[in-house]
Amino acid sequence: MSSEIAKILSGCINKVVLIKLRNNQIIQGKLQTFDEHLNLILMDSEDITDDKVKNLNKIILRGDNVLIISLPKK
Repeated sequence: MSSEIAKILSGCINKVVLIKLRNNQIIQGKLQTFDEHLNLILMDSEDITDDKVKNLNKIILRGDNVLIISLPKK
C-alpha cells in the first residue's frame, strides 16, 4: 500500500466508511484500524447490501476481498 493511501485511511479512523466486497456485499461501519495489506477492522458495522440491514457489530475484513472503500465526506 502506498504511503498516500495509508495517510488518507489514517484520516478516516473512527469515521464511518462504506466498503464494497468482491462478493458484492456492501458493509458500512466505523473504521477502527487497518494494515499494509488493507485488512480492515470496523466497529458498529452493518451489511447494507439488501433492503434488510444486518447488524454485524465488530468485523474484520480481509484486504483481498475489498473492492472499493468509500470515504466520509469532509
